[in-house]
Amino acid sequence: MARRQDVHPVLLTARLRLRQFRDADADGLHACLSSAEATRFWNTPPHARRLDTERAVSRMIDCTPSYYRFWAVADLGTDRCIGMVNYHDGHIRNKRAAIGYIIDPSRQRQGLATEAVTALLDHCFGTLGLHRLQAFIHPGNAASCALVERLGFRREGLLRDSLRVDDEWRDELLYARLSSDVAP
Repeated sequence: MARRQDVHPVLLTARLRLRQFRDADADGLHACLSSAEATRFWNTPPHARRLDTERAVSRMIDCTPSYYRFWAVADLGTDRCIGMVNYHDGHIRNKRAAIGYIIDPSRQRQGLATEAVTALLDHCFGTLGLHRLQAFIHPGNAASCALVERLGFRREGLLRDSLRVDDEWRDELLYARLSSDVAP
């Protein structure tokens, strides 16, 4: 029996359309994933080849919503992909997941990540009915720590050597927000 295809929800904000990835989004996402600046705290090294980003986009299109789902963060006016948000490591039955996000460096410091992540949180807590969302953040990523703290996440601890990127072990800070936490 063929797997039922879930309709990928579109999430709208004042300036953004969060939608399913398309093959054509590889250019916009490559601006993020090939940037050493944008990926310095990411869970993979920068993509040296556009082909690596094309493969990543293909994986993002073909997802299993009960475990993970990716949204292209697209400019509302142009529909050009400027980044990505997702939930992953999903345990939908247990009502928890982790979140991730990345925005093109040329579009950072404009509040777009906050806008996109807020829409993701609304979807996860509201539509999906999740109880706990987690964010794993490199200790040096002050901007990302500030972003999740503004959105009501609490720092729960340090995970030592919890992520390996190339041959380097990295620590991660664990942040979490519960559906019962008061939204800021």
